[in-house]
Amino acid sequence: MSNSLSFLLGAGFSAPMGYPIGNQLNDLLLKCDGNDFSFHTNGSLIPPKNGQKINLGPKTSYDFEYDFCRDLMHYFNDKKGYFDYEEFYDFFMDEAKNNSEVKELFKNNNYRTRRDLDQMLSAIRNIFSQLVSHFLVDKDGNSWYDSAGHMGKPIFTGYTGILNCLEKFGLENEVNIHTLNHDLFFERLAKTDWLNNELSDGFDDLGSPYYGQLTIENRDYKCRLQRYTGNYPKKIKLYKLHGSKDYATYYGIDVDRGIRVPEIYLKTRWGIGFSDFYKEIKNKEGHLFYDRGGFDFHADFLTGTTSKIERYSEPLFFNKLFKKFKENLEKTNMLIIVGYGCRDKGINKIIVENFDYQNKPSVIIDPYAGKEVIVLKDKLGSRLVTKELEKIEMSDL
Repeated sequence: MSNSLSFLLGAGFSAPMGYPIGNQLNDLLLKCDGNDFSFHTNGSLIPPKNGQKINLGPKTSYDFEYDFCRDLMHYFNDKKGYFDYEEFYDFFMDEAKNNSEVKELFKNNNYRTRRDLDQMLSAIRNIFSQLVSHFLVDKDGNSWYDSAGHMGKPIFTGYTGILNCLEKFGLENEVNIHTLNHDLFFERLAKTDWLNNELSDGFDDLGSPYYGQLTIENRDYKCRLQRYTGNYPKKIKLYKLHGSKDYATYYGIDVDRGIRVPEIYLKTRWGIGFSDFYKEIKNKEGHLFYDRGGFDFHADFLTGTTSKIERYSEPLFFNKLFKKFKENLEKTNMLIIVGYGCRDKGINKIIVENFDYQNKPSVIIDPYAGKEVIVLKDKLGSRLVTKELEKIEMSDL
């Protein structure tokens, strides 16, 4: 394939499926009161079943961490006059620990913990990340699509037009899809007549020694998991630059130091928790056994306005993704931006520095373009298309 096309997708791409965009997610987080979910003793958020909160007995330490997180969100909203979940993430990860009013808030409320403020602020990263993931569901409440059937032509409501274009682009071009979304919707599109499973995301389970434990009706099963290899053999290549709801870290043994360290990124599966990972390895006698190396409570996706930019250079995974993003921008013949609000300064900087916008065309698809979109459009000399994704045609691109 001689030509290369690059897409950049933001939250607006998933909006037709009912996924919350920025302000909607902000409202959901701020209004949640904990009455529809619980926290297990292992730290994982347990969603409601059949619309009802699951009663796990007395509140755990994680429930009290949630209480502190909820109170801190309301404090942030009262002080700022608005709530932005990414700004809030930066706040509790950094400046909150030196904020006298936050210290008073922590001191004057009974969170039933012996930990100090710094430790509690660190602990709520687990809580907050799970809250964000909890609300990242489509209009039907779905967040996993591995049970979805193959979607045939001619219509995929909300996406017919853009899927027709992707199919045609894929006939003669290398198509690189870069997304800032954490949801799993684009992967669902692989099981359609348009993409027809011609999608690779750099993960592979062939020969993988990594497994996850799946428990169903008190039965335990070891399921092979995909690990990141960096190989993208299919026509359409997906790069989830800010991570995903199903990405996690496996912690291997550093024999020399006698500690566990991040070893590789995995993709978990439905029903497998983020602390239930194993690796098949040999002991000194040459016998195989399962080594447990999962210790996280939540998926690893990036958030925060500045915190996530700091993680772009992490060598284990994100640095590799962003290297590919830059390389794809440098070689692409065209850049198509879909549903991106253009408020991520780090992403904008990478685009401007690596995409040859003075000599190559770009298109921004956004029916509700805000001022930040217009600024980037003018910088890149992009053509703005204000159609819905359902009605996009090749002539628009």
